[in-house]
Amino acid sequence: MTAAPRKNYFSLVVGIAFIGYGGYRIYTFLTGAEYTTFRIIIAIGFIVLGGFDLYKFFWKDKEV
Repeated sequence: MTAAPRKNYFSLVVGIAFIGYGGYRIYTFLTGAEYTTFRIIIAIGFIVLGGFDLYKFFWKDKEV
């Protein structure tokens, strides 16, 4: 009998933080802040990485 896989709560915290930060940057850009294209790409990258971390947290154990 094997134990249930432990969830990595660091992935949850990092995912929420990345999505929050990236979302904040995109929101301020859409409401009128002037950002360079590079900063917008980085903000979108944070959102994507945050989504991937949340995916790993919630659905990784269902692969068995």
